[in-house]
Amino acid sequence: MFFRNRNKEFLGITYMLLCMLFFSINDAFIKYILLLYKDITLLGEVIFIRGICSTLILGLYLHFKKKLPLNIIKSKPLHARGAIESIAAIFFFIGLMYLPFGELYSLLNLAPILITASGAFILGEKVGWRRWTAVILGFIGVMIVIKPHDLQFGFAFIYPLISAIFITQRDTITKKYLKKFDSLQVVFITSLSVTIFFSFGMLLNYKPINFEIFIYIFLSAIFVTIGYYFSVLTIKTANISTTSPFRYTIIIFGIILGYFIFNETPSINMLFGSLLIIGSGIFIILRQKKIGIIN
Repeated sequence: MFFRNRNKEFLGITYMLLCMLFFSINDAFIKYILLLYKDITLLGEVIFIRGICSTLILGLYLHFKKKLPLNIIKSKPLHARGAIESIAAIFFFIGLMYLPFGELYSLLNLAPILITASGAFILGEKVGWRRWTAVILGFIGVMIVIKPHDLQFGFAFIYPLISAIFITQRDTITKKYLKKFDSLQVVFITSLSVTIFFSFGMLLNYKPINFEIFIYIFLSAIFVTIGYYFSVLTIKTANISTTSPFRYTIIIFGIILGYFIFNETPSINMLFGSLLIIGSGIFIILRQKKIGIIN
C-alpha cells in the first residue's frame, strides 16, 4: 500500500509537470501571435478559433466515452465557472502581451495567498500567524516583482493580479461542484463558455488571418487540450496537497520559453520576488494539508 501510494504521488506530480509545460507552450503560441500582429484587439478572434478547436476535441472525446449528457450543457454553475474563466482569460492574455513570462506567471500564481487572505476577511475563516506570515511575505514578493518605484512595464502588472483574483473565484466554484461532474466535463463546459464569450470580441473586430497563423492557433488548441487532460489526470491520481506545489513550475517553464523564444532575461528582482511568492504559496498549501483544510 505504501509503495502504491508513493507511485500515485509520483505519477500525479509528473502529470502536473506535464500540465504546466503544455499550458506554457500554449501561452507561448498566443503571445507569439499577438506580438506578430502587435494588436491586442485580435485576441477575441484568436481565442475563439482556439476554443472551437479545443471544444470540438473535448466534445468528441466525451461523446465517444458517453459522458456528454444534456444536464452538463444546461448546468448553470459550470457556465458561471466558464464566465469567470473568460474574464480571467481576458486579463491574463492582455498581461501576456505586455509582460515577460516570468513576471506574468509569478503574479498569476497568487491564488493560494489570495484564497487564504479572502477566506479570513470575507468568510471569517481562522488563519494562524504562520499562514498570515506567508501571506505577507507573498505580497512583499509581489512588490519586489513589480518594482513600484520603477514600473518598467507601466501598470501592466495589474492584469495578472486581476486575473489571479478571478482564478481564485473560479477555483472556489470548482471545489464546490467538481464532485458532481467528471473533471473533463467541467473542462468542456469551461472551454465552450470561453469560446462563446470570445466570439463577441471576434464579431466586433474581425480581421483576416493567414494559414500560418491558423496553424499556430490550432497547435495552441492541441497543447491547451493536452494540458487540460493532464490536469484532470493530476486530480484523479494524487491528492491536491501533493501536486499543488508543483504548479509553480510553470514559472520556470515560462522563464525558459521567454528567454529562448522572446529574448526575455529575468531580472534579479523578478527572481527574488518569485521565490518569495513560490515559497509562500507552497508553505500555505503544506500548512493547509497539515491542519486538514485540503487533502
